[in-house]
Amino acid sequence: MQTATLPIFLRSKGWAGRSIGFALGGLCVLGQAPLHIWPIALLGFAVFFMRLQWASTEARPAKSGFHSAFWFALGYFGIGVFWVGSAFIERGPAFIPVMPPMVLALAAILSLFWAIAGMYFAKARFGPVLAPLGFTVLFTTAEMIRGYAFSGLPWNLTGYIFPAGGSFSQGAALWTIYGQTMIVFALSAAIASLIFSKRKIIPVLCALSIFAGLYGFGALRLSKAEIIPQENILLRIVSVPFNQADKFDPNKSSDIVDEFIRESLKDTPQTQGREEAYLSPLSEVTHIIWPEGAVSGLAMDNDRLLFAMGRELAARLDGALPIWLLNSLRFETRRDPKNGQIIDDYYNSSVAVTFDGNGFPAVAGYNDKAKLVPFGEFIPFGKWMEAKNVPLISTNLLSISAASEKRLAKFPGLPVGSPQLCYEIIFPALTPRPSEGLQAEFILNQSNDAWFGKSWGPAQHANIARYRAIEEGLPVIRAASNGISGVFDPYGRVLAQTSRVTSSHIDVGLPKPLENHGKTKHIIFLLFLINLILSVLCVTIRRAHEERAII
Repeated sequence: MQTATLPIFLRSKGWAGRSIGFALGGLCVLGQAPLHIWPIALLGFAVFFMRLQWASTEARPAKSGFHSAFWFALGYFGIGVFWVGSAFIERGPAFIPVMPPMVLALAAILSLFWAIAGMYFAKARFGPVLAPLGFTVLFTTAEMIRGYAFSGLPWNLTGYIFPAGGSFSQGAALWTIYGQTMIVFALSAAIASLIFSKRKIIPVLCALSIFAGLYGFGALRLSKAEIIPQENILLRIVSVPFNQADKFDPNKSSDIVDEFIRESLKDTPQTQGREEAYLSPLSEVTHIIWPEGAVSGLAMDNDRLLFAMGRELAARLDGALPIWLLNSLRFETRRDPKNGQIIDDYYNSSVAVTFDGNGFPAVAGYNDKAKLVPFGEFIPFGKWMEAKNVPLISTNLLSISAASEKRLAKFPGLPVGSPQLCYEIIFPALTPRPSEGLQAEFILNQSNDAWFGKSWGPAQHANIARYRAIEEGLPVIRAASNGISGVFDPYGRVLAQTSRVTSSHIDVGLPKPLENHGKTKHIIFLLFLINLILSVLCVTIRRAHEERAII
């Protein structure tokens, strides 16, 4: 492969080169949700691969590779996560001035992972045969590190360009989303070779083999898909559109809660219409599920709210009342073992509330959030921030505490499940897989996507959640304020979803899980990647020794 065949404007330096890299990276975002124009993304990554190949021929390849990758990644992440700025707008005018630098800083931090990978790629000066493998291994490794380092932010991994639930997405059941990410980089390198190399046969065979294998496996898997519902479970997922800014107005916030109650209590008869097929009489519903953000603050201690819900349910129903799953802050005090001081802790929790025949409520279980949003639910160096009275963006409390570990939950009337609040769903392998005892049979994802308005954020979040269903072989129950709420089957397909425009609810059963190998697939893929890294290192070191011997 000759880098001289690359058009001259794609070999530009200085600000022209930076602008071209930024534009190419931004173009690749079209592959992510909600558009999923993945051929454009693959083509953009292919040109990015060639730009790095060209950077490796420069007098200072490490510097050229770093800058080429950084500006490409800045376009990709800058445009891919621009929706984060909506949270600052929703929080109020005082937060808007800090929006541009904060969003740009986030994109720049994420870009550093790719920049370092680009630096090493260019410095290694891989030959034409080894370059595609080196590119694939280095950037897949960078994506994995990005997903875990400094608490991690595995948002818009390149593997997410294939929409969840389709044939191309099913490979995640075998090799996880990081395997899908590796495939995207490998495909991009093969496409680059196909476009720019004089020898077309090998890249054509590689690209066709990857495409055919990925699609063929997925199509075969979906052709055998069978959804079996759990017995005696009918979930009512409730959706009420609202602006996050209204949650900071006590009157409007109260109106939002009232609308959630009204929508929860509707007694809709079964009909034969396509959409109405997911509506049933209230008497058949076993669980009512609200999203994160529906109720502010300590909902599980809000007796007025709990008794109001119980009273309304008891007035409409005879016999057993539905179990209510909602999101709430949870308050707990503890004594510091070092100095004996009393410490107040607040946890973000999924909560199950039961009612007796008279509507009297009782908190029957809760599950605390373990993965917190940096600068949203906690601030790094938070103690210093508390001393300076710096407010958080997403809560009136200064700091939320994280659970010591992620645990499974056994809520009444449901099998064992894995509640994953909002941000937690983006992390692969977060679902606990204990070596003994009962395993999770579903994932509950309560989220507040109202922070991100009508941007691409909610669609991207939902696509990520659907990939967790594929990876884990578990159905996902998702209730997301102003986002995509519904039930996703273990293949990542949408069984039913609520309206995002008007107040609505759906009544849907809970599918049974698939047989799953738990975290084994994650470990196998990690070992496979380590093996590839060592192989590339060995070849590179050996070639370096041979070059020194010649000199």
